[in-house]
Amino acid sequence: MKYSKVLFSILLLSITSLCLAQKEKTNSDTRQFIDNADFTQVNRNWNIVAKFTSGVGETVEFFPVEAIDLKTNKSVKSLQMDMTVNSQNGVNYFKSSWIDLSEIEEFIYFLEQYIIPNIKDKSENKQSKTYIFNSKEITFSFRIGEFSRRTSIYLKDNGITDTEHYFWTETQVSKIPDLLEVLKKLR
Repeated sequence: MKYSKVLFSILLLSITSLCLAQKEKTNSDTRQFIDNADFTQVNRNWNIVAKFTSGVGETVEFFPVEAIDLKTNKSVKSLQMDMTVNSQNGVNYFKSSWIDLSEIEEFIYFLEQYIIPNIKDKSENKQSKTYIFNSKEITFSFRIGEFSRRTSIYLKDNGITDTEHYFWTETQVSKIPDLLEVLKKLR
């Protein structure tokens, strides 16, 4: 009897811990807004863009957008990111992702506090530092190595990171302040 009570307590504690540890994995509010609208119009300001290009011609562009549900006339503003990368099968892979306005302040803080002050740093011999920002739909990382600095951007769907299609560059790190300026225009 005592053994079954202990076993039941452990089982109950395990289930409770597992339920509490699972984070709700959802896409951005913007993607949900677009997916739930029957007719959508997306307005983009072509004057406000931060663009990163890799050595093999892959690109990532960040720009503000406003999505409008044409039936209800409700709208949502956010930062859209368009990524075009080469797939393993040699075909270009394109995807749009969004960073909600509620995530913009955190992204600005991350860039101002951790990336911009360290943008020209190098690490010690055979060491590195990596700074990572996670939003609902992207992971932005900045790695400082002994001889290089690298920006990597991974996409997410429902909280799951796509490790097959991602963007990275070492030559475009100096353009991170351009991204910060685009973000600040969304305030």
